[in-house]
Amino acid sequence: MTDLTNIHNLKMEYKHIENSETDWNPKGVEGCDEQTFLRNNKGANKSIFNSLDINKDGYITEQEYSLSCALDLDNNGTVSKEERDNACMEQMKFFARREIDKWFKVDKNRDGFGSNVEWQSWSTYNKNGKTLEGSMSNEALSKKYNMKEEILEDMQGWLDNSIEGLKSDAKEMYGVELSPKQIIELKKEQMKQLNTWLMKEGDNEESSFYQQLNLDAYTRLMSTVDNEACCGGDICEFSNFSPSNLDRNGKYTADEMKARLAWAENSYLVDDNGKTVYDENGQTIPAKMMTPEQVEMYKEIVESVTGKPWDSDGWEVTAEQWNTICEKVNGTEGDEERLNGKTRADIPQNRQALLRFLEEKGWLYEQFK
Repeated sequence: MTDLTNIHNLKMEYKHIENSETDWNPKGVEGCDEQTFLRNNKGANKSIFNSLDINKDGYITEQEYSLSCALDLDNNGTVSKEERDNACMEQMKFFARREIDKWFKVDKNRDGFGSNVEWQSWSTYNKNGKTLEGSMSNEALSKKYNMKEEILEDMQGWLDNSIEGLKSDAKEMYGVELSPKQIIELKKEQMKQLNTWLMKEGDNEESSFYQQLNLDAYTRLMSTVDNEACCGGDICEFSNFSPSNLDRNGKYTADEMKARLAWAENSYLVDDNGKTVYDENGQTIPAKMMTPEQVEMYKEIVESVTGKPWDSDGWEVTAEQWNTICEKVNGTEGDEERLNGKTRADIPQNRQALLRFLEEKGWLYEQFK
């Protein structure tokens, strides 16, 4: 008899969840409701369903089921509180670091403050997913917006809101209520990433793809699940390849990688509010979502990982290589060791403003004092 207390043995039947369409899942989400679950798994009880329905919305999605199976590290058929807490904290720590990196998409001159010009650029980024302003300096943006730059606030509010978001993510994704001790751990992760930024020199057109690409292009370069926007950008248009092929086949082919880049580079014209612009015949107007320099940067990143010329045929990107490409695109490669052996004397000139900010806030690591 099948052991239905073992989550790996359960039969899941997924159907479209009505009204589940979101910006990140434009075609909606599929899930298994309680009635269907119990019908297909006679002998399983409601408590098993509830443990798999992480966000308690009445459905077990494929993502929730896959996550629970992945969390069963000792493969004993159940997910312990320790397994769930550990996995949750690893993910939340990543998100905590990511929120610091996201702050510096706002704070383009990396001084710890958000100016009117920087917040206008951030608003444009979120309203117009195809904007090409990401690599522009504050000075260039001030001129474009016809604004005299003025400081509005520092990053404290951003950090506080990030923690609240992490608490919500932990509950939604893992069913974990973060403890005060866990929240302190996440705040320490924020501080670590802030200090790490003292050693990240690239700004504007020399910054990472994550820092300079628009929302839609970045999402298309990074998504690995069909019809699921990993970063909130637009992925609805036909891409000539399946982002899920990495999971299905354990690799992307050269043709798939080239189709991905073409998908990220090419789109149609939109106005500053993100609305599509049409020509006199009612047709969309072709437009680029990446600059020629950004296209070449992506090709060079892939070539550096595969060791193969971009324009050649027959090369592949394995799952391990894809992870390295992602780190390079995100600008996080080497972050774990970036602070090792570094002192105040190693901080570059274009991070002196951030140094002063962290020092004044009391957030500076001892090695930089």
